[in-house]
Amino acid sequence: MNKINIVLVCMGLFIFSCADENLKPIITFDDAGKGAYPALISETSKLINLFDVPGSAYDYNIEFIDVEGGALVAQYALDVTYESVNGNQGPSRLKEFSAGDFETNGDGNKALSNISISSGELLGLFGLEEADLSPGDNFAIDGAITTVDGAVFRAGNSSPTVNGAGFRGHFAFDMPVGCPSDLTGTFEYTTTGVWCDASTVTGTVEILDKGAGTYHFSDWAFGAYAPCYGAGSVAAQPDLTFGETCAVVKFTGFVDSFGDTWTFDSSIDGEVWTINWENTYGEAGNSTITFPGGVPFTLAE
Repeated sequence: MNKINIVLVCMGLFIFSCADENLKPIITFDDAGKGAYPALISETSKLINLFDVPGSAYDYNIEFIDVEGGALVAQYALDVTYESVNGNQGPSRLKEFSAGDFETNGDGNKALSNISISSGELLGLFGLEEADLSPGDNFAIDGAITTVDGAVFRAGNSSPTVNGAGFRGHFAFDMPVGCPSDLTGTFEYTTTGVWCDASTVTGTVEILDKGAGTYHFSDWAFGAYAPCYGAGSVAAQPDLTFGETCAVVKFTGFVDSFGDTWTFDSSIDGEVWTINWENTYGEAGNSTITFPGGVPFTLAE
């Protein structure tokens, strides 16, 4: 059997059944025994929406993966920690499912369908009212599987491979408190005060979504690199970011891939967001971005 086939066989048996040193750091049978994990099948949004707290819920479906199609799983449980600016509470047990609650899906694996975590359940677990929630709060969910031999598996003692996207591991996840956010789009800009000459530059820039209310511009120099470094040059720096929480924006990432720090001084007037920017490399400019119909956010103080 060639090396490729060995790897495929090991992966097919939950990466636990082949003691091949070449598979490190994948957990093998000799390292961990017969493990099990919940694999995500489908899900809805995890956001606790401050515009509609009572209507917020997270629904998801999972199947259990082990060397016997999930038959080694005796219990699936969910513990929750409430993380807020005033300190953490928990962890506290939210739900438990026993083997009798499992079904067998079309792939022959034990599964749980339509698991639902509502905002009401989370608030009740910690004795909270809707008014107690603030943007940036978070409910951290820690799932645990107990197997028939009493072993307990969580994200913390499972392989990074299992927890990664490839194996769809769904032990731990967050339900953040915030507001729906979508600032993506293509917007016109004008840049003046370019550090290398007196050019006025116009064009369009994209706002790109990094997830969880974090965004970045496709060009943080807003066209200023072209007159300074040549046509087509842009400051494509995804580590420079701004965050939006419930229609309030603030810059959140300031160091680019070259190690230079950027500073931003910005203001909003009608449909124009003005950003005066500079960095420790000596680059600078004054840019205005136009939002037809008005800028859909305010700036953090």
